[in-house]
Amino acid sequence: MRAFALRGRTHACNVGVMAEPASEELVAFLRSLGATTGQIENAQRENSLNQLPTDLIFAADARLSAAELASLLGVEVSLIVAMWRTLGIAVPDEDHAMFSERDVRFTTLALEFRPVGHYAEELFRVLGSSLTRVAEAAVSLYVQTIEPEMDSPHVDVVASLKDLVETTSLAVQLGDSMGAIFAHHLHDAIDRQRSAQDGVSERSLFRLTVGFVDLVGFTPISLHATPSALLSLIGGFEARAFEVAASHNGRIVKHIGDEVMFVALDVSAGCAIARDLTRAYSDGVEPRGGVAFGEVITRHGDYYGPVVNLASRLADLAIPREVLVDAVTASAGSGSFAFRPAGHRLLKGFDEPVEVFSLA
Repeated sequence: MRAFALRGRTHACNVGVMAEPASEELVAFLRSLGATTGQIENAQRENSLNQLPTDLIFAADARLSAAELASLLGVEVSLIVAMWRTLGIAVPDEDHAMFSERDVRFTTLALEFRPVGHYAEELFRVLGSSLTRVAEAAVSLYVQTIEPEMDSPHVDVVASLKDLVETTSLAVQLGDSMGAIFAHHLHDAIDRQRSAQDGVSERSLFRLTVGFVDLVGFTPISLHATPSALLSLIGGFEARAFEVAASHNGRIVKHIGDEVMFVALDVSAGCAIARDLTRAYSDGVEPRGGVAFGEVITRHGDYYGPVVNLASRLADLAIPREVLVDAVTASAGSGSFAFRPAGHRLLKGFDEPVEVFSLA
């Protein structure tokens, strides 16, 4: 989380060049956060006084080492280290104090977590990788939007650091409250699973509509756009995709550069998502899409199989502003949409030509 630290003037000093002495106000603020004289002096030498507040926040409750946590819970320290590493958290030294009482409660629960048997480790890997993405997104958002405002030579350093501490503390509190959000997502996931697995041939399969939409023209624009303009374009695309998918009870699976993958429980919703997204842009960016319906394999919130590959190939084949579907999808969606025949196409990875239709 060090990326939350301000990149102000003191941070920009070259390594080995002594920064100006910290002001009395800054020292008093750091001491209010629990900083010792040694920590302040060391940060002064390393020109990292503006990083110290967030480091102090995360270290405030970290009183237990992995060895002490293991002893407290009556397990081998290797088990504690392995479990936290599975969650994506490095434990560089089993004697380093890095765990809090909150971590004790979580570890206790995690060690008892056996509802999915030996697959618990796999679930923890998913949990760790997902939360890593959330953390990286939070840090990047702050660095790209708030920090530039702090680079002014006239910025009030102490006031900025106080804002930073408040933001970081709120972020930690938000993390503590994510259980409420997870409960809703878990409930929704169960409902989707019940619908998507109704009548499937195997329990490992879901019957879904899968779609891809990509932005034709994005690459040429990205070669000349400023970083801020590029971030704005990507952010706008992601926000629009989320809004459109949610409005049709679909779900964004992932963004792949300038492409988005989504799923929906029925063909009409999937086609509506693709249609609305392909109509959402102008000024040199022209979306195109592909949609397919059928049984897919699901793993870790992602989807695989011939239906997914077909939707992706159809998106690649479509011209700008067009959504292509296969015959199965066109038949299932004919009650809500009109489709125009677009011939038979030989798609990469498919042995026989695929009958293709264009969403009218």
